Amino acid sequence: MLYLPIEIKSRELHGKLLLAYHTLFQGDSVIIGEHSKVEEAAQVYPTGVFLCKGYPGGYMKRVVVPAKQAGHMVTNLDEEGLIYTDSALYLKTRMNRKWMPYHDHVYCWGQKQKQMIEEAYPEMKGKCTPTGNPRFDLLTPKYREVYRQEATRLKKTIGPYILVNTRFTLYNAIKGKKEKDLTPHARYIRNLYHQFIYMVKQISKEFPEGVIIVRPHPAERKGSYIEDLRDCRNVLVKNEGPVIHWLMGAEALVHNGCTTGIEAYLLEKPVFSYEPITSPIYDVPLTQDVSIRIKEPEELLSQLREVWKKDEGAQKPASSLFRDHYANLKAGEYAYLLILNHIRKEGSQAHPSVQPIAHRYPKDSRQKIRFMFPSLTESEIQSFFNKLNGIEQEGLLIKTIPLADRLFLLTAEGQ
Repeated sequence: MLYLPIEIKSRELHGKLLLAYHTLFQGDSVIIGEHSKVEEAAQVYPTGVFLCKGYPGGYMKRVVVPAKQAGHMVTNLDEEGLIYTDSALYLKTRMNRKWMPYHDHVYCWGQKQKQMIEEAYPEMKGKCTPTGNPRFDLLTPKYREVYRQEATRLKKTIGPYILVNTRFTLYNAIKGKKEKDLTPHARYIRNLYHQFIYMVKQISKEFPEGVIIVRPHPAERKGSYIEDLRDCRNVLVKNEGPVIHWLMGAEALVHNGCTTGIEAYLLEKPVFSYEPITSPIYDVPLTQDVSIRIKEPEELLSQLREVWKKDEGAQKPASSLFRDHYANLKAGEYAYLLILNHIRKEGSQAHPSVQPIAHRYPKDSRQKIRFMFPSLTESEIQSFFNKLNGIEQEGLLIKTIPLADRLFLLTAEGQ
């Protein structure tokens, strides 16, 4: 039995569904959905493997302690474990020593994260495995085909477009811009936000025949960009759904410190790290290393002109850092497979035919959770699995059983 909690739907869902699909193919069952509901289901359903998605210290206790007490094998693949600027702060907030004894195993994005954890906590040696993340499996030539049709549709309906991704949550939070009591980091992010608004306006003027898609971070207020860019007729603000088809359809990506910069790099798209201001404390070296780094808006416009003309500009730089930060760089290596191989090696018992158990789940009225995970339907789960069946040339039939709002039990028919 595999438990897959999700916090940010647009970022995590498809990677978790890929892992779920192959878990079902191996004859086990899966519970997947909004993270607090999966945590509660883990107290009701059979013992299995609980795959934490990474949490800040206070919330980590709420997750790992009950899961361990319920008899589950507690594992962790931190969604924030690829990009961090301060190792000590990351360990303190995301991998606090106090809660490490509750972890049976930590799946790491790559050698860099593994080495950091084991050097800080020698007792974790042998309990950390570099696997990568299944959501990056979806960027490989095999699995990106899931998004091919939608990417083609975007290009036909929108036309040529430049994608601008942001990550300015410290300033532009879900409830809007924060102007008071800003930390030095938040002030830096506020400056970047306004520099990006200016840059998007310049691109809008330079390419009136094209479209600029601004895609805010899932935890940012979308309306802030709509308001600040309201005079730009060829700018659209979109943050719905996963990002991969948007990246595949784009002429280029402009970002600063975003994981999507790495995703675009793996998709072999032109990637620009726009850095009108820099900081040795707050900048993200890995995302810079996979991108063409640009400081001035005029230089960015020049590069985008070359991309727009389909010239040979904007060649992808070879990243010297990515190999240390990410586990799977060879063709045919997949994070989902490394994770499942480890689970089977540890002897976790499969539960192929789990039946739904009557249980009353409390209603969730939290605004932030609803913002980042608004809905989940049987049809969207089945649609994704149908695409995987096509790629794998399999006919796996999957039962999708709703247990609560945004919570599903998945079993393979005939198991």
